[in-house]
Amino acid sequence: MIAARLFRFSLALLAGAIGLTACSRAPATHGAFLIAQQWEPQSLNPALENGTSSTEWSMLIFSYLVKYDDRGRLVPDVATNIPTLRNGGISPDGKTIVYHIRKGIRFADGAALTAADCAWSIEAIDNPANNVQSRFAYDDVARAEAPTPTLLVLHLKRPFPPLITVVGAPQGFPILPKHVLARYPNFNQVDFNAAPFGSGPYRVERWLRSDRVELRANPYYWNGPIAIPRMTILFVANPQTALNLLQTHEIDGYFDEQDYANYPRLMALPGYRVTSTQQNAVGAIIFNTQDSVTADARVRHALAEAIDIPSLIAKAYRGALSSRHAGAGLFLWAFDPRAYPDVPYDPAHARRLLDAAGWHGGPNGVRTKNGRPLDLLLIIQAATPGDATVADNIVQYESAVGARVTLKQFNITQFVAPATENGPVYSGKFQMALYSFENGDDPDTTDQFACANVPPGGYNKSRVCEPAIDALLARGLSTYDPVKRAATYRLLQAALYRELPIALIYRRTQLNAFSNRLHGQTTSLSGPFWNVSRWSVSAGSEMPR
Repeated sequence: MIAARLFRFSLALLAGAIGLTACSRAPATHGAFLIAQQWEPQSLNPALENGTSSTEWSMLIFSYLVKYDDRGRLVPDVATNIPTLRNGGISPDGKTIVYHIRKGIRFADGAALTAADCAWSIEAIDNPANNVQSRFAYDDVARAEAPTPTLLVLHLKRPFPPLITVVGAPQGFPILPKHVLARYPNFNQVDFNAAPFGSGPYRVERWLRSDRVELRANPYYWNGPIAIPRMTILFVANPQTALNLLQTHEIDGYFDEQDYANYPRLMALPGYRVTSTQQNAVGAIIFNTQDSVTADARVRHALAEAIDIPSLIAKAYRGALSSRHAGAGLFLWAFDPRAYPDVPYDPAHARRLLDAAGWHGGPNGVRTKNGRPLDLLLIIQAATPGDATVADNIVQYESAVGARVTLKQFNITQFVAPATENGPVYSGKFQMALYSFENGDDPDTTDQFACANVPPGGYNKSRVCEPAIDALLARGLSTYDPVKRAATYRLLQAALYRELPIALIYRRTQLNAFSNRLHGQTTSLSGPFWNVSRWSVSAGSEMPR
């Protein structure tokens, strides 16, 4: 997925808010609505971002063709319709998709947004000169046309059912201003990326690196006026610092708490409404299938079965998460627990699998193969105590079956950085990675498991590349019939379980906390900012600073 999500979750992020992590007070923001979060983006241009970060800035600053509401429904945004076969928006052969664009929409500089901006935004993602995180679904668009200012026509290379949930949608990227960016051969290093504007509710006033982004309401927003004129996103890398700021009511909200173990503490804070919303996202142990040790599926299964996943997740995240049917967060409506069961806790079977793979008992209880010890590097995100608890326990579980695991932590910016920035996950510098991500809003998992999407070409973090998996992924995309797709995805889930490039350990939720003075805020599959233009603060109340 793009925006995955991405991790949708699917993040691209905090370049070191060191000063703030040691600080216990929020900076003066002159009455702005102040929301803290752990990560800082690499760019405020969502086309250069990843997962949750891309979606967040898109929702605040830009617009999509369509987006998800808080009931899980795909609803129009800039488009006036959701294309379907029934309403004629999708052609009978599935290769032409038509959107009708609202009249009167303007960018934050006052320029009109038309179908030409929508078409160009798709072309820009497909432009190889632009360093976008993924072109999944976009590269299935053969041609994007704007025959009139209010008509967008997409000609596809093939029928592609997930396209509507990706292209111009939260799983993908928003609508960019053609009149600003089309003049450049690429937008990788342009000034726009630090102070962008779109047609969304807010525009960037300034970005103080390693500190915050200050936003001001877009006076031209089509669904305005905006009740909260100023908003500030504050970067607080340390969760304890963020909790302190909530406790003292120096911030008005806390977006996407990364450490689920803090859920009980958030719930106990007076004056805030805390939500835990299931996302189309999962937590996983990702195996590097191109590493010489974890290339063997028997080893991957052994390492997964050595861990008591249900007990560990309940313990580490204090009841905020469950490991049961974690596959539902990845395969969505096509999930079949018979084809993709939860990984069992079976250390005896894990030992037999390692024996069969040629890893036998060695000195100090560490298995060896051809004189090489069974040493593994497990990488995790720093400053997330719940993840640290999981990782520490994994070390012990693996030791019990003869594997020696070394932990390495990275701050969130380093951890999720793209391969072009030498990020350890996307560069494949691990045997095991504790990682949560968003796949998308369709059960297709091409972005996670296709050969073509091995980084830097996409989000296939396990780097698995199997012709049989590729064939099933392609078959699942060959029809719009959900019954036929579900049947194919059952076979795919069985194949993925046999190979086990990732071991799913929970379905992810998004934890957010907002002041009780805030009204109108709800959370969708795409996060809390989907309806930010409708937010308001209690009349007569001022946010404490």
